[in-house]
Amino acid sequence: MQKSFNYQDGFGEELSLTINSSSGFLLATDDVSGDSVAMSISFSKLRRLAKLIDDEVPHAKDD
Repeated sequence: MQKSFNYQDGFGEELSLTINSSSGFLLATDDVSGDSVAMSISFSKLRRLAKLIDDEVPHAKDD
């Protein structure tokens, strides 16, 4: 099974996270500059990232 999350900021930047049965794959692209970064991410790192988001988002302010 594969799950995906995509986010576009409306200014040419996009973030995609795909999680499958063995790992996650993170892709960040900037259509304006043409830059892109891709990386495989382990489940342990995904759990740390999820905890960070879960802990910090309630304290964040919208721009």
